[in-house]
Amino acid sequence: MPNLRMTYDRESDIAYLMINEEVPRKVDESRICEEVGDPVQTILDMDELGRLTGIEVRDASSRLPERLLSEAEPAPPPK
Repeated sequence: MPNLRMTYDRESDIAYLMINEEVPRKVDESRICEEVGDPVQTILDMDELGRLTGIEVRDASSRLPERLLSEAEPAPPPK
């Protein structure tokens, strides 16, 4: 069973849900989810085998519960 970990950057209002397993997987491809309204609000990251490794949620404060965001780890600084 995978472990889930979430980070949140309040300044950019972006949350990232990481799917961690015993062996971390490298992101090979990102796909934008088409949604009603703005099509670039959720991005799925997948490894080279097409397995989901993470989910980026933009405009997170209006799309996710505040309790969840307050419990998230701070996002690491950009590289």
